[in-house]
Amino acid sequence: MRTEADFSPTWAVPPGRTISDLLASRRMPRDQVARSMNLSVDEFDDLLTGKSALTASVATQLEAILGASAAFWLRREEQYREQLAELTVGVDPETADYKAWLKSLPLKQMVDLGWIDGAVDKKAKLRECLEFFGVPNLDAWNRTYGGTREAAAFRTTEAYVESAPATAAWLRRGEVLADQIVCEDWNPALFEKQLSRVRELTLRPNPADFIPELQRLCAEAGVAVVLVKAPPGCRASGATFFATPTKAVLLLSVRYLSDDQFWFSFFHEAGHLVLHYDTESLILETTMDGPKSPMEEEANQFAAEQLLPSAFHPRMPEAAKSKFGIARLARDAGVSMGIVVGQLQHRGLVKREHFNKLKTRYTWS
Repeated sequence: MRTEADFSPTWAVPPGRTISDLLASRRMPRDQVARSMNLSVDEFDDLLTGKSALTASVATQLEAILGASAAFWLRREEQYREQLAELTVGVDPETADYKAWLKSLPLKQMVDLGWIDGAVDKKAKLRECLEFFGVPNLDAWNRTYGGTREAAAFRTTEAYVESAPATAAWLRRGEVLADQIVCEDWNPALFEKQLSRVRELTLRPNPADFIPELQRLCAEAGVAVVLVKAPPGCRASGATFFATPTKAVLLLSVRYLSDDQFWFSFFHEAGHLVLHYDTESLILETTMDGPKSPMEEEANQFAAEQLLPSAFHPRMPEAAKSKFGIARLARDAGVSMGIVVGQLQHRGLVKREHFNKLKTRYTWS
């Protein structure tokens, strides 16, 4: 998500970033390393984000697990704390800028979703929010997230009022969760090949059953698939960005409850990675109200072709006449009936209110 320009002298990088990079390069599962250090996953996450200090005992454990000396880790911790102290001078929740920033964030929803703890004290609340975004001050936040629309490609819906801070919070949560997924290096050819196997997952009715397999298949091609509920003010239903030059992220908001909408959103974002990916300059998508950009049209066409290939299109008018016709077409195409219904509705072959009972409704935990 971040470009090189986002990193500046107003940035303090915790030693946890080095730990994360080493874990990723060595394909070491985060939860396994946490257990070996006698830490819970949450405690290990606090270490990675800099929320918890890297102590001498932790440095000794890291030396045994990752190889760098304990002295190296302690120096990294000392440097980070010094940088952080310099950068947080003047950070005051009573100033107008910080008051406005906190007010713009969907704090209640961030607490309800478990993204932050929900401190009551103003200073603690401000510190908690800055730590969530991984920045030391508002200037660094503006450098990193202020241009949210220039940092990712969004599928948006007209029904939601947009808030850049809410969208930034959603993206940040996706970034944090993606960091926990171990992926192979980005391989666009393999990713496109994996999509035929992903397509088979449309037949599974339970997200708890197909989401782990979806994530596994995509991770093999260097793509971390993350599902994050969107807070109020975040219009995005999907986004794609590169966490690193070798790791892509496909982020979905699980805004939709029906199988046709969910899978179209997934394959739309997959289309951007296949057709338009660029690890440095990321795609800007327009909202759905108004003319769509050529890239949006291409991603839509890609998704439609993946879900119901053009070879089946001549059969669609006949299938639209009955649920039995829909069932036959879905069986032959190897997708769910809901996907066929969604495509028929999109093409105007059936009314929007018809055959919706054939769609699978997902429940997202």
